[in-house]
Amino acid sequence: MDKKDEFNLDEFKDLLNDVPDAGDFDLESIIAEVEGRAPAEPKAEPVHSAPIHSEPAPAAAEPAREQPPVKTAPKTKSKAAPAAPAAAPEAEPEDPRAARIAAREAKAAEHEQKAAEKRAEKRAKREEKLAEREEKQAEKAAKAAAAPQKEKAERVSRKQARAARIAAEQEEENEDIEVLDPDQSFRVFRRRSRGLNARSILVLLLAAAAAYLSLAPSFTQLPLPSVVDIVVNPTLGIGSLLVLQILAILIGVDIFSLGFSELFHGRPCRETLVAVAIVATILHSVSLLVFPEQNGVTTPYIAASILMLYAMMREDRGRYAARARSYKAVAQADRLLAVYSHYDDVDDACRAAKGPLFNKNDFLTELERPDTVDRFSMIYAPLALALSIIFALVSSLGRGEPVRFFWAFSSITIVAAPIGLLCAFGAGYKNIARRLLASGAALAGARQANLLRGTEEVVLAENDLFPTGSIELESIKAVGQLDETRILSCAAALADAAGLELGRALSEAARAHSALPLTAHDLRVVDGGLTGHVGSSYMVLGTGALMVNMGVTIPAERDSQVAMYLLADNQLAGVITLRYLPTKHTYKAMRLMRRMHMNAVIAARDFNVSPAMVEEEFDLRRGFADQPDPAGVARLLDPRYAKGDAPAAVLTREGAGPFMQVLRCADKLAGAVRSALTLSTFAGLFGMLIVFYLVFQNQAAALPVQHLLLYLLIWYIPVFVINQQTH
Repeated sequence: MDKKDEFNLDEFKDLLNDVPDAGDFDLESIIAEVEGRAPAEPKAEPVHSAPIHSEPAPAAAEPAREQPPVKTAPKTKSKAAPAAPAAAPEAEPEDPRAARIAAREAKAAEHEQKAAEKRAEKRAKREEKLAEREEKQAEKAAKAAAAPQKEKAERVSRKQARAARIAAEQEEENEDIEVLDPDQSFRVFRRRSRGLNARSILVLLLAAAAAYLSLAPSFTQLPLPSVVDIVVNPTLGIGSLLVLQILAILIGVDIFSLGFSELFHGRPCRETLVAVAIVATILHSVSLLVFPEQNGVTTPYIAASILMLYAMMREDRGRYAARARSYKAVAQADRLLAVYSHYDDVDDACRAAKGPLFNKNDFLTELERPDTVDRFSMIYAPLALALSIIFALVSSLGRGEPVRFFWAFSSITIVAAPIGLLCAFGAGYKNIARRLLASGAALAGARQANLLRGTEEVVLAENDLFPTGSIELESIKAVGQLDETRILSCAAALADAAGLELGRALSEAARAHSALPLTAHDLRVVDGGLTGHVGSSYMVLGTGALMVNMGVTIPAERDSQVAMYLLADNQLAGVITLRYLPTKHTYKAMRLMRRMHMNAVIAARDFNVSPAMVEEEFDLRRGFADQPDPAGVARLLDPRYAKGDAPAAVLTREGAGPFMQVLRCADKLAGAVRSALTLSTFAGLFGMLIVFYLVFQNQAAALPVQHLLLYLLIWYIPVFVINQQTH
């Protein structure tokens, strides 16, 4: 036997690692076990071992038999010989092999189980990822869907916070407000207005005289006695200006004293800016007399300070005139309606609504409340005064010239209070009050005007849209057993019992037709009509949509008419056609509402009045009008709907015309005040910076009196134009 073959067989045996020494196995069994297939049964016919040789393999039951001359036969025989004694017990020859097979099967099953567990784990992970992805997509979609609701909630919170802040401010201010008698207040404010008008004219004349004395030395064309020429005789020239200044203070002493009174109480206002500017010009004038050789301008700004006093007096004159007219509207009215700026937390909307004036003193309190300009002045005035002092100190002490402080402080305080700021409210309020008084209304002031301007919707009742006389009977058509007169009487009875304006029109038509008046009972309001009993008959009065819902066939009517249908004992009895004719004032009011970008909320119990009908009758865009359900209409028509809100205006007449006139005037006044304050604030701050720079650089030639007067007048022009828009 070749040693190489024997060595290879030994190595092969080592790889098998667990070959028993029993003589029951042959080479075929070993090879079969290595290859992973079942070994041959004992005593079976010889089979060929294809993996090794083409010769037939010996049977496993004859291990000691002489093998054919193949290379592996001698090793098989030599290895099997020692194991022969161990093969003696042949009782259980299959147990080891079965155990190994079972072990292999168990291992294969375990492997398959692990593979199945891995597949299941992967499947679970994929499903988990898929579910997570779907959940994220669902959350994203939910967030996208909830974004408007979140925005709405934030908007609601902001509006509620604003309403709470306004209520708190009003409650705090109410402690310092004294309610005045309307008739007496009307006479008092009218007298003050007339007195201020006359005094302001005198102050204007003094301002013109001061301007002439200040400008004449610079213009040779203007004649001026040398005795009062500041260039020729500075002492008498400046003294003449001081005399004019003192006369102006005496005429406008109420403005001057109020300015310092508010300053000492820690509430500087517009009057404070004027009073401080007047004092600054006086100090500058005195410094020019005491220190004639100082650097800077030689002519004080007394003409500009007197002009500022005139502007402040005209502002107060306009406010007094407006309040006098508002008190007059309240004093002369027998019955007052209030206009409220109401935040509806149910519908999340700011609405302008009419309602009863529960207490006349509530509106009188609003008339005496500080307006928007006063509240703004409490912020701007301290800032302007602080900047004026700082700039004056820096441009004087910072340059090593303390005497220059008076020139710097005077010039900066002059531009710190532009005329546009001083006249931001009074002129516009006076014009608005005159317009509203002619319409039978009054507005509480700029603050309430600003609240009304923020409204998004206007609540309109049926008599606002179609007042008395705007509903006409077109025709009556009997289609049942009732005659036309009976049909009209029954319809009028149902509409009257519901308290509709329609009932008044039908009752007048019934009297014109000599119909007997009837009474309805057991009345019910349904969507699109009315139901009840007239006599012993069950009646239904409603629109075509209601009839269709009840399964009643109705005839077609022309689009230009509004048709009502009457059922008597569930049988169609007649058709009533009406015409809803918009009045000229109502038509203008609705067009005005459209231009103001407000929407109408129809609080009408008349089932014929719908958003589509209103949009068609008044030539409005689709979506302009909206109407809640009957419960919502009842809530809007509740007299207590806006109870608790401060009345922004009062009305002495019904209808959409005066209502929209108030909203329009409030919008104009609020816009004018806002624009004037914006322009004036910019003019004041920008002017202080420019003057500070010029004084710091000692550019006296750039800051004569005429330049400051021109600066004040230029910035007043746009404010004047804005106020003229309130006429």
